[in-house]
Amino acid sequence: MKSKALAISLLAVTTITGYSNTSFAEQACLEVEEGITAYSVEGRITTENITDTLQIGNINLTVHNGDGEVVFTESGSLAGNITGTDSYGATLLSHVARFPKGNSFVTNGDRAVLTYPFVRATLEDGTPCSFWIQETISNISLGTRFFRQFTGIEVIADGHVSNCSGDNENHFVLSGCLYAE
Repeated sequence: MKSKALAISLLAVTTITGYSNTSFAEQACLEVEEGITAYSVEGRITTENITDTLQIGNINLTVHNGDGEVVFTESGSLAGNITGTDSYGATLLSHVARFPKGNSFVTNGDRAVLTYPFVRATLEDGTPCSFWIQETISNISLGTRFFRQFTGIEVIADGHVSNCSGDNENHFVLSGCLYAE
């Protein structure tokens, strides 16, 4: 159970979320190189643990242009897979998000780490079963339709994963930017 709980604790599914006021991340989206257009994103993700390495769920995503106008807002499906670990102990993941009308994107090399306080909940015997996670999403490898234009992504997903009895849901909120050339 401990190895399964640890594997599940490190499986952080990508959520892309954002800002209602000018936040630090939104300001960073405005400070980009010449020839690059930045879009801020906001959203939420809820997933369930299907296996030790797979989460399936929903994503609600809104994308804003540099003027703060909504240019995309849809709900869709999300699948996250643990693909390994790096030399620093972070869990590596990939994600596939699919939305209506053929919009989709794939990320690879996403890094998930435990955040303080590390443990959110424990089983009756004291075994940790739910953890606070922060995931960094920095490589959008494929996009279709609306997401085809994006060549970069810098998103932080904050949330928790749970493998506790009676609580098999994971919740994330993200903030960050999408970039197009």
